[in-house]
Parts: sequence; C-alpha cells; structure tokens
Amino acid sequence: MDTNTITKLITTIAIAAIPIIGAYVSKVILGNKQVVNLIQVLSPLAKDAVVAMQKLGVTEFLEGEAKKSGAVKIVTAALAALGFSDANETLIKNAVEKEYALLINELDQTYPQITEEQAKAQEQAAQQQSELAKADELAKAQQALADAQAKVSALQN
Repeated sequence: MDTNTITKLITTIAIAAIPIIGAYVSKVILGNKQVVNLIQVLSPLAKDAVVAMQKLGVTEFLEGEAKKSGAVKIVTAALAALGFSDANETLIKNAVEKEYALLINELDQTYPQITEEQAKAQEQAAQQQSELAKADELAKAQQALADAQAKVSALQN
C-alpha cells in the first residue's frame, strides 16, 4: 500500500464519521440545554413554593419538614406541567432548601408563623366562641318559649 491510498482511506473514514460525531455532539448539547433550562426554571419555582408554604404557616401550624415536603410537591407538579417530568427529587429538595435559606429572614418578618401553642389557643378560643353562641341561642329560645307560654296563659284566661 502506498501512502496515497492510506491517506484516501483515512479521509474516507473521517468523512463517514463526521455525521455520527455531529449527531452525538448535538445530542449532548441538547441534553445540556434541557439541564440548563431546568436549572433556570427551578429557582423561581422553588422560591414561589417556599413563599406559598410560609404563607400557609401563618394560618396553620406546619412543622419545617411539612413545609419542605409541601414545597417540593408544588415544584414537582409545576415542573411536570412544564414538561420536566423526570426531574431529580434531590435536585428539587436542594433548590427548595437553598431558596428557604436565602429568604428565611424576610419570610419570618413578613409571614410570622403560628406555633403549636397558638394553634391550640386559637382552637380553644373558637370552641369557646361556639359554646357562647350556642348558649346565647339557647337563652333566646328559652325567652321565646317563656313569651309564648305567657301568651298562651293570657289567652286561656
């Protein structure tokens, strides 16, 4: 074999390999583009989910883990709606934790959380108010009954 034939053989193999290499490179680039898009979308979604769970903590007693899992569910559902159905749950949890760490001071000032004692006190106050309303309604009904009995007695005489 002479060098001219070897050169032609190498050139032919290289020309045949270019489409294969190009397809592989484009696949890698598209895969990375999806990851970049996921990362760009993940941060705002995680921030919104953390704020939503913190707002919920104003009216309901929620522990930290309940808020975190709620935020993860919100982000997972939002990503699925955007077409990122195979997003890594660990990545989502880390994004939620990161956003919470960045926002904790603002969130505590804006949305002060209810404690377990406060939740119990609110429940007791609501129960007492309900009992007072029932007692008031009973007193009104008894007064109406007394008035009706007095009217009946007056009509019988």
